[in-house]
Amino acid sequence: MAVGKKKPEEKNTDPVSMERSLRDDAEEHLARSPERSPDLKGQTAEALIHELRVHQIELETQAEELRRAHLALEESRDKYRDLYEFAPLGYLTLNDKALITDANLTAATLLGIERRKLLRAPFSKFMPEKDSDPWRQYFMNVLSKRGKQTCTLMLTKGDGSLFPARLEGVRISDSSEGTPTVRVAISDITDIRQVEDALRLSNKKLNLLSGITRHDINNQILTLNGFLGYLHKKAPDPTLDDYFTKITQASSRITAIIQFTKEYEKIGVNAPVWQNCRTLVNTAAKQAPLGRVTVKNDLPAGAEVFADPLIVKVCYNLIDNAVRYGGKITTIRFALEEHGGDNVVVCEDDGEGVPAEEKEWIFDRGFGKNTGLGLTLAREILDITGITIRETGEAGKGARFEMTVPKGMLRTAGKSD
Repeated sequence: MAVGKKKPEEKNTDPVSMERSLRDDAEEHLARSPERSPDLKGQTAEALIHELRVHQIELETQAEELRRAHLALEESRDKYRDLYEFAPLGYLTLNDKALITDANLTAATLLGIERRKLLRAPFSKFMPEKDSDPWRQYFMNVLSKRGKQTCTLMLTKGDGSLFPARLEGVRISDSSEGTPTVRVAISDITDIRQVEDALRLSNKKLNLLSGITRHDINNQILTLNGFLGYLHKKAPDPTLDDYFTKITQASSRITAIIQFTKEYEKIGVNAPVWQNCRTLVNTAAKQAPLGRVTVKNDLPAGAEVFADPLIVKVCYNLIDNAVRYGGKITTIRFALEEHGGDNVVVCEDDGEGVPAEEKEWIFDRGFGKNTGLGLTLAREILDITGITIRETGEAGKGARFEMTVPKGMLRTAGKSD
């Protein structure tokens, strides 16, 4: 035997010796226990045996209950594990360095790599270089903010192929090492992207066809108006002037309807975005023919609404309608109010207002003194993100349009309602 090496102690596996060791440990534990042993003086052997048997039955019953609880716990754990492993979404657990510490089978399948090779790997390894910066920014947001954070980016499979993925991440309780942990759910949105691309292509073709059709119709209207003017000069009959006027008005109305279709086809083409409310009103006011009318913008600074990019046309149409039909109008005011917990954007004026019998019809296509399309367009644009509009003014005292914004669709200074 080499000098300095100590022969390892062999474990005693003799049953009698093991029983004696357990007995010695129990005696030592009892000796250290602050509780005193029960006073058994005066107890008969039969009474002691009875007490021991009762105690033994109690212990056996408790042991059986513990065994059942343990089996139920194992069954519950197995069910949870099955749900976790075979969920339709891939689940990853990341540490504060974005290293993968756990993954379910679905995640391994989505990424096309063995699960054991995922562990301790940086998640950035599974995305193209162009998405590295967006991923880092997203991960920092998950670490620093409460609640679920979502983003869409491309991920790389084990064979090098790419697929679009939606990530939903949330920071969970800190680990035993005191560092934060992130849980990320991954879903393959390839099918959704394909449908979106198909719809985009279909819309592009429809818009192209509509554009060509509008161009041809406008050319024919231009020709019609030319011949109409020529005919009016060639046949200057005062009895026909009324007919020429009506034909000209009908031609102008057709032109307005064609222009409406051009504006309407843009609704929903671009995704809704957060837009500054004050900027929307100011932009619309610069474009509208105000004359001597003043637009007062009392919307709070920093207020943003989540809506279709065409919402600026809503502001324009409301201002334009007020100027056209307000009569004695001098001021148009925009403000933000709260009614019953709802955020309401208000556009009101000091003009003649809307007659009570017309309030239900002013948003219908074709209703109105001009084209009858402006408020219809406004309602459709707002409806993209669930914003409703109604007229609540008093005839003779001015029009008042209330636009009720759904929860979560309006925020101030970066905070949602």
